[in-house]
Amino acid sequence: MTFVEMRNAMVEKLWNYLGCPVVLADQVQPEAPFPFVIYSVTTPYIPDNTMGDYRTLPDGEDSAVVRRVMPTATFSFTCCSMNRGEDGAFISGADEAYELADEAMGWFLHTGYMDISALGITVVEVGQVQDRTTLVIDEAARRFGFDVQIRYTREDTLNVPSIKKVTIKKE
Repeated sequence: MTFVEMRNAMVEKLWNYLGCPVVLADQVQPEAPFPFVIYSVTTPYIPDNTMGDYRTLPDGEDSAVVRRVMPTATFSFTCCSMNRGEDGAFISGADEAYELADEAMGWFLHTGYMDISALGITVVEVGQVQDRTTLVIDEAARRFGFDVQIRYTREDTLNVPSIKKVTIKKE
């Protein structure tokens, strides 16, 4: 599994669970309607400090050497909302952002843990929810977030051609 495949699968499942957009941070695009979740990849590849697991696969006359490792990656998720009126009711951005962050954190701790484990992705550590509120011109964008470390399987393949003919020179 590549990093991008792992990331996309995890984000898609979290988006479906929360029922709101989960989008990559720092993109040039219109902001999603509140509430939404932004994520960033703080560390995409932390090696597992092993040589890896090597195996050789036959490939016709040639063969392939496959190296499998289990690196860790760190993601930062931030749930965003803003104080607003909606359908005649007041919505507290702080409450909505915190509740969404708590729900997302719970997904990684339980439902999502099992869901993404089936894909070969393991949740290693889930950090605590923290206030990440920021000022936007004259109003605060309410934000609460947490970090997650996950482990996934990465494979790299080296194709090795077979030796066609060996000639021994006698000196």
